[in-house]
Amino acid sequence: MDNVFDFRNRLISEYSSFSRSFSKVSAEDILTAVEQEYDRGRYWPEPLIQINPNYKRQGTVQQLVEQGVLHPHCADIFRTGKTEGKPADLHLYVHQLQALAKAQSRQSYVVTTGTGSGKSLSFFVPIIDRILKAKAADPQKRTRAIVIYPMNALANSQLEELDKFLHGYPVDQAPFTVARYTGQESATERQEIANNPPDILLTNFMMLELILTRFEDVDRRVVEHCQGLEFLVLDELHTYRGRQGADVALLVRRLRERLQALQLVCIGTSATMSSTGTQADRNQTVASVASLLFGAQITEQDVIGETLERVTNPSKDIQAVKPLLKPALLKESYHWQDFAAFSDDPLAVWVELSLGIELPLDEPPRRAKPITLGDAAKRLADDAQCTLEEASAGLQRFLVAAHDVKTPQGRAPFAFKLHQFISGPGKVLATLEPEGVRHITLDAQRYAPGRQEEGTQLYPVHFCRDCGQEYHPVWRSGQAQVEYAPREIDDISGDDDENARYGFLCPAKLGQTYRGSNEDLPESWLDLTKAEPKVKSTYPSETFRVLKNKELRDLGEYRTQRLVLAAWDARTD
Repeated sequence: MDNVFDFRNRLISEYSSFSRSFSKVSAEDILTAVEQEYDRGRYWPEPLIQINPNYKRQGTVQQLVEQGVLHPHCADIFRTGKTEGKPADLHLYVHQLQALAKAQSRQSYVVTTGTGSGKSLSFFVPIIDRILKAKAADPQKRTRAIVIYPMNALANSQLEELDKFLHGYPVDQAPFTVARYTGQESATERQEIANNPPDILLTNFMMLELILTRFEDVDRRVVEHCQGLEFLVLDELHTYRGRQGADVALLVRRLRERLQALQLVCIGTSATMSSTGTQADRNQTVASVASLLFGAQITEQDVIGETLERVTNPSKDIQAVKPLLKPALLKESYHWQDFAAFSDDPLAVWVELSLGIELPLDEPPRRAKPITLGDAAKRLADDAQCTLEEASAGLQRFLVAAHDVKTPQGRAPFAFKLHQFISGPGKVLATLEPEGVRHITLDAQRYAPGRQEEGTQLYPVHFCRDCGQEYHPVWRSGQAQVEYAPREIDDISGDDDENARYGFLCPAKLGQTYRGSNEDLPESWLDLTKAEPKVKSTYPSETFRVLKNKELRDLGEYRTQRLVLAAWDARTD
């Protein structure tokens, strides 16, 4: 199997061929302009690379149970490897412990940590701990927590993860229950949730809005079982912005009032919400947004971020390993005797401090910003005093090899991400001027830049699938002075000018004429099964005429001595 770098190159190559297959371009100047844009990677910019940093660990769930912080059942519930038959203690990160402390003091909070940091456990551990303790005092079935996801796929994935923690428990003896109510459920499943309320309900904001307002018997009972709700979680908090954010903020307020949730703990999670200013500034921004969404007071002290620590030798920095980088880069393969040898590798130190973690002077360690693969290679080439090709190839070999290394806790120290953005090809625009003179661009704009005559208009360009001939969809208006305005190819409404007629301008090639007969049309347009060839019904009924040189001069912008074919809808011409 290809490594991720080879896979990326193959993917881009195949997409490049695929995206070019839709259009055939016969005009040399347009073809050259389009090919230049493809060659410089306009639609697939260079990928960004980033290393997942190492989150600082601080104890296990089992230790918290021994200390009396968590309910005793948590020691059996929160274990890793249960489905594989290799149960092990669940280690917690610092931010997960901070979240637990907030929840147990009935304080709302927001967790803003990266992918792979266990944000879900930052609320599920305290929620399940609270459920176990509350059920011991009052066994009556009720829903104590609602978790809202922006997408059903996230709710489905989370349900699977929670089922892993319930692995090994008989269904009727599960220490806690969880159900999904997102609109994907059958009538039987919905009825079961109404009859046997789960401790935790997974849903989305649209479904929650629906069950609060439509008052069907099943939905009404689901809502009734949530009376006195204790926890409300908004996952992926950054997705709730603008109008949708306002809708969700109102929903939270209606929910609190309807359920008489007087001591509701609101929890938000987000990988990122603010990246400007100091850490205190970023926390204040997050707190302000969360307070608006939840209708609750959340301060900057209630925003829980990442606590990072290095996996490589902390006594070495980039300056210390620079003289050792070039020999390390030129290795054909990478092998380490143990993790200690890996953490002392000069290239490992460079990668962590350049792509994974930053060490600001006045703030705690923080996640490094993603940079392009090319910029990373250039930075490495400068530090190692080697060629760009050597740095790029060596970096890629190292990252692929390092992915198989495991820390003493069993995780990959350099689980890197390659972010590749791909966009669909855009439109070609050109001025109405001769081939080789006209301005051609793939950037959306109205006028050609840098012209002496201001207001030189650009027109969308489309191409015949058979021969590649370019043509411009236009509006034709005026009598004594004919004018042509750009038109979207599917726009035939003419709302702005009821006298405007829609059609096409097509630059004719040398020796190309059209006299109005079917023989002048492309053969693929004709139905040749008839005694007399006719235009296929799949093509619009159109009449064609030739614009003479005088009319070309009237166009003003289209200064060419070649004939231009214009096709107009038969009903308006």
